[in-house]
Amino acid sequence: MGGKSYYCDYCCCFMKNDLNVRKLHNNGIAHTVARTNYMRRFDDPKKIMESERLKKPCKRYLSGYCKFELYCNYCHYSEKELMELQKIVINQKKSAIRKKKKKAKKWPWKSHPQTGLLPPSLQPMNFSKLKETNFELAWG
Repeated sequence: MGGKSYYCDYCCCFMKNDLNVRKLHNNGIAHTVARTNYMRRFDDPKKIMESERLKKPCKRYLSGYCKFELYCNYCHYSEKELMELQKIVINQKKSAIRKKKKKAKKWPWKSHPQTGLLPPSLQPMNFSKLKETNFELAWG
């Protein structure tokens, strides 16, 4: 009895394509840990750095293996990795500041002060010519 099988992307395993089997697998600790490991890649580095800095180093992880992985109450980052994470956070802050500066609108009359290139409607007003203008013309 073959049938179709279900592939779990997080755990990289095949299982019978049955609703109860999938529910049992998705609620299991192995799947939960694998899914959390996968989703952790997309977390904000600043958030990760702040949470890991508060923890003490994990002795099990430093000796080779910690079965609690992301659910461990201790830090799984070395000092070197924490410093690299801090550099990433600093670079993100700098790039955010640069983006804000680029978004500032530049008005064309401030960035291009040459009046010869602008059409008459955009050229600065000459008040001496305004005094010479005769507004008492007969209309129509």
